[in-house]
Amino acid sequence: MVAVVTAGILLIIAMSIGGIALKEQVLSTANKESQIAFYAADTGMECALYWDQKKGIFAPVVVGNSVFSPAEGTNVDINCNGEAIETDEVSVSSRTSPSKYSYFFKVPNLSLGESGSTKTCAVVKITKTTGDSSLGDANKTYTDVYSYGYNTCDASINRLERGVEGHY
Repeated sequence: MVAVVTAGILLIIAMSIGGIALKEQVLSTANKESQIAFYAADTGMECALYWDQKKGIFAPVVVGNSVFSPAEGTNVDINCNGEAIETDEVSVSSRTSPSKYSYFFKVPNLSLGESGSTKTCAVVKITKTTGDSSLGDANKTYTDVYSYGYNTCDASINRLERGVEGHY
């Protein structure tokens, strides 16, 4: 009888330790996937900032009293992560002041990890608002960049999204 009770107590202790170890493993995996999604979002943000601030691809152009995008009605060819990316067609909410332009693009095939075996992606939205006195100076262009990173590009139940945003 003593042996059966002792074996039962040891079994309960072993099962408790196993349950804790399993929960720790699930938590660790979730943290890793969250970090991967964050790095993908950060990569998308850096790509957008580079092409906006260094190359001026998304800068609105003032012509007379109207503001136009240099890419209005066309696709803009940019390169991120060594891949040519086409932005979706420019969305224009107004051609007169204030004007708002939105650009969308996806950064596919981001390779993460030491071996580069993890493939992730990011979706980026850039919104330029110009001539809006409610934001401050009506002569300035205000930019909002939203980048959403994913731990996998496949739509699945295990897909995790993290986002970063920038405003200037």
